[in-house]
Amino acid sequence: MALVTGGAGGIGSATAERLLRDGACVMLADIDGAAAQEVATGMARVYGADVVRAVAMNVTDEGQVAAAYAAVAVEFGGVDILVSNAGIASSAPIEETTLALWNRNMDILSTGYFLVSRAAFRMLRAQGIGGSVIFVASKNGLAASPNAAAYCTAKAAEIHLARCLALEGAEAGIRVNVVNPDAVLRGSKIWSGEWLDQRASTYKTDKDGLEEMYRQRSMLKRSVLPEDIAEGVYFFASDLTAKSTGNILNVDAGNKEAFTR
Repeated sequence: MALVTGGAGGIGSATAERLLRDGACVMLADIDGAAAQEVATGMARVYGADVVRAVAMNVTDEGQVAAAYAAVAVEFGGVDILVSNAGIASSAPIEETTLALWNRNMDILSTGYFLVSRAAFRMLRAQGIGGSVIFVASKNGLAASPNAAAYCTAKAAEIHLARCLALEGAEAGIRVNVVNPDAVLRGSKIWSGEWLDQRASTYKTDKDGLEEMYRQRSMLKRSVLPEDIAEGVYFFASDLTAKSTGNILNVDAGNKEAFTR
């Protein structure tokens, strides 16, 4: 059984669908509970009503995180896979980065990932059968980007948290790995708001120009899509990587600044 945070977004829903195709049961968790339920209802028509559920969860709220895991236990008997994918993005020069903006990035992208994975570890240890935790981080956790210090720093914290959890979980058979996307514009809530305008302004272009710019700056000259990230997540969730933990998989069409080393 898999819990997918940020499940109403493009990457989250694509990941949930990939796991469902392989026979997993999935709980979609999202701060927008109505949107998560709408996605779950659509998936239930395809995969069956018994294998997909939705729950409202704010990853920064301990009570809501605990309630979501309680719902997972009631609906599916526990959890085997956590896909930690809740996200926001912000863009501002450092001089214009307010403390509130900094804290919002840290609250959701760092503290939120801590709270969700801590709850997962507690349940996985109680079950005693191991499990897989996958963080959806960002190429920007490894490669700096202009006018995005808060976002990049919070994403770097995610990656290092995953490394720490890989160390702690190994003796219990809990694997922890990271998938790093870059510029997944299609189906993303993040790219439908201010982040799109801010990044377009940073690079002096518009939406169409921004997508083309990201495509051309990649080594492979290809756009990165939600289903590409879903395949990376599935790789780490499945027995294909039963002997892998503490790893980072970049799904960014190639970016030398984000090469791991």
